[in-house]
Amino acid sequence: MADKTTIIEIAKESGVSIATVSRVLNGTVPVAPQTRERVEAVIRKYNYSPNALARGLVSRQSMSIGVLMPDISNPYFSTIFSEIESAAHEAGYSTMLCNTLYRSENNSCLEEEYMQMLMDKHVDGVIIAGGQQDLVNPGQGYLDALKRLASSLPLVMVGERIEDIPCIFLDRENADGVLTAVRHLVELGHRRIAFLGGEDGIKITRSRISAYEESLKTFGIRPDPSLIFLSDYYVKDGYAAAKSLIAANASCTAAIAVNDNVALGAMRAFIDHGLNVPKDISLISCEQFPNAAYYFPRLTSVDRHSELLGRRVIRTLLQAMKNGAGAQNTDPILAELIVRDSCCTPASQR
Repeated sequence: MADKTTIIEIAKESGVSIATVSRVLNGTVPVAPQTRERVEAVIRKYNYSPNALARGLVSRQSMSIGVLMPDISNPYFSTIFSEIESAAHEAGYSTMLCNTLYRSENNSCLEEEYMQMLMDKHVDGVIIAGGQQDLVNPGQGYLDALKRLASSLPLVMVGERIEDIPCIFLDRENADGVLTAVRHLVELGHRRIAFLGGEDGIKITRSRISAYEESLKTFGIRPDPSLIFLSDYYVKDGYAAAKSLIAANASCTAAIAVNDNVALGAMRAFIDHGLNVPKDISLISCEQFPNAAYYFPRLTSVDRHSELLGRRVIRTLLQAMKNGAGAQNTDPILAELIVRDSCCTPASQR
């Protein structure tokens, strides 16, 4: 019976060592064609399929990768994970997703527990995107757990470098996406441009607001702090931020949302308050998610190509697992403006 066949029996019948059978199964080391054919014939004969534990005992690998993300329902994280899972599968690895549900420091212990669990399960490498690492000031308990993880396993983190953490960092954030959004609005004639969404104390919020302010200065516009309405990164937060903008009577003609979720909520708030997008207020998102082309009006967004980031992350980890840290691709993933229907010239210029 196939489920009773062992790698030892496969090796014995093939006339080779257990290590050679393992090499054929894992594809980790070249095997002479005639030897490979002989081993594969026996494998087919018994319909042999090694379980992960048995393979791990032979190769000292679990053939698994841990992935920590705070909210898999967020399109940014789900897009990255989809690419990670696909590339890992092609390379013969399974993925263990840890959806940490991180929303505040009260949840940080779950991240730390997942880190320990991945070490206990002897995964071959770990990817972390989001969570407490995105805080401007992560908690000390989190940093201690992160250092233990990075010292034990190959680790790739998506985000800004954290001092004293011995791992690979891939920082996807740059000012180009926000600059592209501001330039588009300025070229249409807008001068009073609000910023909606993002949470205080989060690195990406700090980065994008800084880019927003510097981009305005580039075009000779003095940044106005009263036009920044922080909330969070989800649809309801966009609705809340846009309501605050309307209540402030800020007389702006355009708004930049931190991402498409926030833009969708803001669009609903504007419509509920009798404002037409884009005739009364133009709206643009500085991070595109799937389905932006199906909103009404279709949303102008900046595509940061999260799918490319996902592929780069998993390639970097696989290389680190095979050869150590190795060379890293530091070329920026360029943001791309996707012009649709949610922006037009201000009413005063029509």
